[in-house]
Amino acid sequence: MTVRATPVSMEDMSLGMRRTVLYLPLLLTSCLRAQSSPADKAEQSIIADAKKIQVSKIDARLPKVSLDFFLNYESEGAPIHWEVNDCGEQTGNPSLDQGRNFPVCVETDFDVHQRSVSVLIAVGTANQGDHGTPGFFSGTITNPGGILSIRKLGDLPAQLRRPFPRQPRELPDVRALSDSTTVFSG
Repeated sequence: MTVRATPVSMEDMSLGMRRTVLYLPLLLTSCLRAQSSPADKAEQSIIADAKKIQVSKIDARLPKVSLDFFLNYESEGAPIHWEVNDCGEQTGNPSLDQGRNFPVCVETDFDVHQRSVSVLIAVGTANQGDHGTPGFFSGTITNPGGILSIRKLGDLPAQLRRPFPRQPRELPDVRALSDSTTVFSG
């Protein structure tokens, strides 16, 4: 029995190559998603839940909109980085941190108008998980004049629009003035 190879045209090879190029990224993406760890999935779930929190439940002065909508509005569409962390409470010393029930925060960071903004929303604790009502943990605005702490989430809009603090100006060199001016004495 003799097997003969069927000639393949360049068009058929080109079509096959295009299909491979189109489907390979989809295959790789689905493989990477399948390999994500349970911790990554838990973090993504916590962030998704936090994005849905009504900001009016965190600060009654704010409208009934989601945290995601509120921050996107305040960031004026700038990219927002979301992450889950311990609200900065761990000391880094395992003997001191062992057995402590750390808060769990969703931290958001974005840059707008030469300012870097960081907002932490407490969503639970490490040992007990979701504790019910989320709360404002802390917030900062870093600008060329320094760091401003935000006391309540409702303070963020006004603080973002506040002019930069005036910086002290350098005084003129007194020696240069004394050479070119006459000082009156009385």
